[in-house]
Amino acid sequence: MEIPFDHLMRSIDRQTFLREYFDRQVYHEIGSVQDVGRLFSWVKLNDLLDRPKLWDGRSVEMALDGQVLPAAQFCRPGIGRTGDPNLRPDRAKVTALLRKGATFVLDFLEGIDPEIGAATRCIERLTGTTTSCNVYCSWQQVRGYASHFDTMDVFAIQIEGEKTWNIYEGRFPEAVFVPGIRPSDFSKEQHDGMKGAIARQITTRPGDILYIPRGQYHDAIATDQASLHLSFGATPSVGFTVVGMLASEMQKPEFYRRRLPHFEERGALARYLAEIGDHLNTVLNDPAFVEHVAAYLKDRTFEKVSGYRFPDRAADGYFFVTRHTPTLIEDGDRLSLRRDDVTVSLAHEDRPMLEWILGREVFWLSALSEAHGARGPAGDQLIKSLIANRIIFPIQV
Repeated sequence: MEIPFDHLMRSIDRQTFLREYFDRQVYHEIGSVQDVGRLFSWVKLNDLLDRPKLWDGRSVEMALDGQVLPAAQFCRPGIGRTGDPNLRPDRAKVTALLRKGATFVLDFLEGIDPEIGAATRCIERLTGTTTSCNVYCSWQQVRGYASHFDTMDVFAIQIEGEKTWNIYEGRFPEAVFVPGIRPSDFSKEQHDGMKGAIARQITTRPGDILYIPRGQYHDAIATDQASLHLSFGATPSVGFTVVGMLASEMQKPEFYRRRLPHFEERGALARYLAEIGDHLNTVLNDPAFVEHVAAYLKDRTFEKVSGYRFPDRAADGYFFVTRHTPTLIEDGDRLSLRRDDVTVSLAHEDRPMLEWILGREVFWLSALSEAHGARGPAGDQLIKSLIANRIIFPIQV
């Protein structure tokens, strides 16, 4: 199953969201997720918690009065599924903390619940990066987490109850989870100094979605008896990812295996470092390396985007459709597709199939054939042309 973008956000299209809000500013939409109970609920949460071997001190978190609690405060020693010792949530300890108003969090839901997995893949297709999902349970007028910024883009969907979010003026630039600049590496006083004044206050109710760009300071408090919301975190690949890729690639060439000059030979050392800079600049500007980085990013996006189709064992193709909707142009007997500086010439007979493809975010080749019939060489040529012009991307063949 797949959830399309317009089932998460109905008042804005993908291109407008990417252009005006993504990594720029907060976006709130009222009642956008219409069948929110199907996505998650208290019943689903309790069902998950009744499977105790799924959870340990790393996949469960609790916070109270702005402090994340050590796992030992709500867990007991236990044995994991592989027989290894771990910390297992203790019902009595958890309940005692809940009575005090502690926030309760379950991690890694994207790999457990099919509906949440589908919503996660939708966000991954949109952002082009790995996304995870946590569920937050919080209680009226008790703050679990202090004002903070996140190192991922957050898409919060309110499931039950109400929650009021304070969005502050401050935004930590290009936030990443790196020692020294992680949110937990700053004191409360430092966070208070960086967050600024409240810029906006938003109350989310069941079905609302709230997008908060990474680095944006915020906090939240339940304003109803109990609040349940899903938080999808999209963690981006950043510039030093490429530096790491370069370090891996550059170990083999002879030039980078040269001995560094002695520390007393400053001139020789400076010349060699300058040569390294020139070589790296050449690599970074090489179209082949650009394709290498693009392939890495594509693989991360497509890593879990398609599922199995048991019991069907037939070979099939699965495709990702560009987020940037091209323009279909009809001029007399000519039909073409234009996106940025790319123009693809098409046959008039391709139009119904093309509109079917562009109306989706992903599709199976078998579903396309079922909808429009196998067009043989003509249909194959259309698919090849769309791939060559990066309108669609093969994920699984």
